[in-house]
Amino acid sequence: GRRYQTANAILQEGFVEFERMIQELSRKTAIPTHQIITLWNKSHVRSTNTVNHWNAYSSYFKNHLKEELERLGGKAPKIYGTPSTTVRCNCYELFKAAFPDKWQDILKLHEQSVMLLGAPQTVAMRGQEFQK
Repeated sequence: GRRYQTANAILQEGFVEFERMIQELSRKTAIPTHQIITLWNKSHVRSTNTVNHWNAYSSYFKNHLKEELERLGGKAPKIYGTPSTTVRCNCYELFKAAFPDKWQDILKLHEQSVMLLGAPQTVAMRGQEFQK
């Protein structure tokens, strides 16, 4: 149904306050506002599980290549360049077996840490942040 004018006015006031709080967090932490919003959404928004764990693991694998390949033990092939999907898949299964109750949390924390460390921003992104 349609919201009443008073409800819309209250929402608008709340949105202004919400934006002020995000700006303040950005100023205090030196984290861009878009990253703060993304972090908020990932940690507070209730939704169906839309996480693609394979993609999350691929990022983790890339950043922890040596440790992940060691999971294969003597079965690790000589790798020159990027490991094959089969190698990554085998490591993924061993990763999940090594952390049966925590592997999803590990991947989530890894994803958040990558975001907090921040990918280099484009000039346009820096300009948008500066204008705010």
